[in-house]
Amino acid sequence: MITNNRKEKMQTDKDITKQMFDSADAIHKVSRTGQLYGKLLANKDMQIYLLEQEKLLKAEIEREEQR
Repeated sequence: MITNNRKEKMQTDKDITKQMFDSADAIHKVSRTGQLYGKLLANKDMQIYLLEQEKLLKAEIEREEQR
């Protein structure tokens, strides 16, 4: 027969284990979200770069056409 103290310890261990898994899950979610925002910002940077290059090329085309 399991004593009351032992039951309480088992319940406490279960609670601690659940908290640890919940914390690990939260860390994973935050990490994944940060990773996705990083990819999004990299794409935005690439868009800005490409728009700048497009602007330069259009200006060069205009100069060539004016010759």
